Amino acid sequence: MSKTLLTTIQSIAGLFKNSFKVPIPLKSIPTEVILVGSSFREGLSAIDIASKIIERKKEIGINIEPLPSGAQNIDLQMEVIRIEEIINALLTKSKIEVAIPPGTLITATGGNAGGPIVVQGATISITKGVGIIR
Repeated sequence: MSKTLLTTIQSIAGLFKNSFKVPIPLKSIPTEVILVGSSFREGLSAIDIASKIIERKKEIGINIEPLPSGAQNIDLQMEVIRIEEIINALLTKSKIEVAIPPGTLITATGGNAGGPIVVQGATISITKGVGIIR
């Protein structure tokens, strides 16, 4: 068996091995971290994501240069299109739903003819909220 063929088989085997890893459950993020951290997030960018994928292709030896004929590398253009469509679907079709558990502390303010009113308490049932991806 030639060295090139053996290397190719090992590369393919490595790809399959990495494709079937058991996902690690996500850890819960503290509410304060979500509140503060979300304001520092950039948002989704198709160009940034496609650039990272193209960099990773280069890492594993996939040619990202123009074709020998001098034509543009269509695979790289397709990568950008693919990510643009994924991001577009996430931004326009996805839904975010949250559940607020019973016992969540609340403070409300309002007023009536007698003056301002401040109410403090807790939710008594599960409440649902919705949001969007940005």
